[in-house]
Amino acid sequence: MAKTIANVLVGVATLSIRQPNDAIAQWSKEHAYAGTWSAKLYKGGSGNAGSTCLEIDASGLGETLATWTTGCAANQYTYWHYFEALTANWVQVEFHFEDQTAGSEGWCDITAVPHQGHLGTAAWVQYDMVTDPVVGFGGWGEEGIGDNFFDWDLGDTVSSVEGTINALPEVDSASDWVLTRIRFELWEAESARSAWIDSIELNGVAYTIEPGGTAPGMTLSSPFTEVGYTEDGVKLEYTASEADVDVEEETFSIGRVITKETLAVTCNMAESSLYNIDKAMAGSVLSGSILTLGDGVNKTMNLKIAGTNPAGYIREILIPLATATGTVGMSYRKGEKTVVPVTFQALKPTTGKVCTIVDNAA
Repeated sequence: MAKTIANVLVGVATLSIRQPNDAIAQWSKEHAYAGTWSAKLYKGGSGNAGSTCLEIDASGLGETLATWTTGCAANQYTYWHYFEALTANWVQVEFHFEDQTAGSEGWCDITAVPHQGHLGTAAWVQYDMVTDPVVGFGGWGEEGIGDNFFDWDLGDTVSSVEGTINALPEVDSASDWVLTRIRFELWEAESARSAWIDSIELNGVAYTIEPGGTAPGMTLSSPFTEVGYTEDGVKLEYTASEADVDVEEETFSIGRVITKETLAVTCNMAESSLYNIDKAMAGSVLSGSILTLGDGVNKTMNLKIAGTNPAGYIREILIPLATATGTVGMSYRKGEKTVVPVTFQALKPTTGKVCTIVDNAA
């Protein structure tokens, strides 16, 4: 049998946690404009604001701030969206530019907000940046920290923002800054809402939004917190209990059915923060710098494991609903680090899959 060495997977992965479980980005089959899947962005209406997003690696598009402005005006940046039939602040689109000049630390985020206070139609609609949405922006000039700028009065549009940024005293010239990242994101915590993003067009090229689709460097992300260093990495364990179907007339089983499935994530966290301890202990309550036990609170959370696949691109394991289980024992001894052991068990979510493992496009 031939051996394909390139498919051997090595390396570590990072474990990230979101709790409260109110901000989830995941692959969904509930609605799809083209193909089978779309990217679902969900905010539960509580907790903190933050970026729940579909992120694209735009570094290979070859777009500068100047050519991006022209491309938007020429119908070269579009996306299909499905918003629930309620009025809310929906998807905003962040474009991240970086100055490629040697020694420069200049960068800028330009965020288009075309759907603020918008009534969703519960139908697929294509949005085209040529409609010139208002934008906010902020970043660093060429000198980096201390040379920053920020403008969120939404007084600019896509067609005017390049000239506005170039006129800033912190910026010599942003016209040659390169587009490196695009985020389609829900930000505000309120209100509870779900949005779906599908087929997009970037720099005049159409891309599919599917697990492993053609859009470059896709990742789905919520406001996760990484657990940091671990003692021995992250382990994912799937178990299926099966029962044979036997009949008197046959010596072999004529079938086999799955009667129970479990999915567990185990990790020995080397960073003994109160945040990590709280997530490891099923019944704990963390308030500020005080962690208490005894109230019997079983917290649900959202897990993400991110690593690299054999081709060197991002592999994401997304578990939208899980709780901590098992015993947590921590030793405090001279000359030894205190390790926080944790086991998370996945639960069946109301919608979507228990777990998705996605190798993202180049």
